[in-house]
Amino acid sequence: MSLEELEARIKMLEDIEEIKRLMTSYADWVDAYQMDDVVGLFAENAKAEYGPLGSYEGKDGIATFFKEVVPNTQSWSAHQLLNPTVTVEGEKAKGTWYLFCPATVFRPEGDQAVWIQGRYNNEFVKINGKWKFSLLKFTFNFATPYEEGWVKSRMPEE
Repeated sequence: MSLEELEARIKMLEDIEEIKRLMTSYADWVDAYQMDDVVGLFAENAKAEYGPLGSYEGKDGIATFFKEVVPNTQSWSAHQLLNPTVTVEGEKAKGTWYLFCPATVFRPEGDQAVWIQGRYNNEFVKINGKWKFSLLKFTFNFATPYEEGWVKSRMPEE
């Protein structure tokens, strides 16, 4: 293997690790309600899709989600990211993660403990040497009351 090939492989591994750290920062900062920091992880023209919670475009739209929607739907969460798969092609990348997340959500009858599980299918772009989200797409598999589990009630509207 040539030195150039070895350098390219090392660079790709460094990019993959940086993208994993980006995703971990996202999860940590959402859980800590550091929403300005979360929004800073997105490219200017990024898009965020959260299934029944809506789609948001550009940093202003994404800021609306994290500063208005999230604080009005849940009071606590603990994101656990699993099974990362990241592929890098130059200045663009794709990554998937499973999410398992205990959370406390607001309901008319009072706070409720829930289990949330789903999958992130994200896209990233490298801007000025830093990886950013260009697309964050979360698909819910379930968001179920803690006491019922996902067998009795997979999603709140069921």
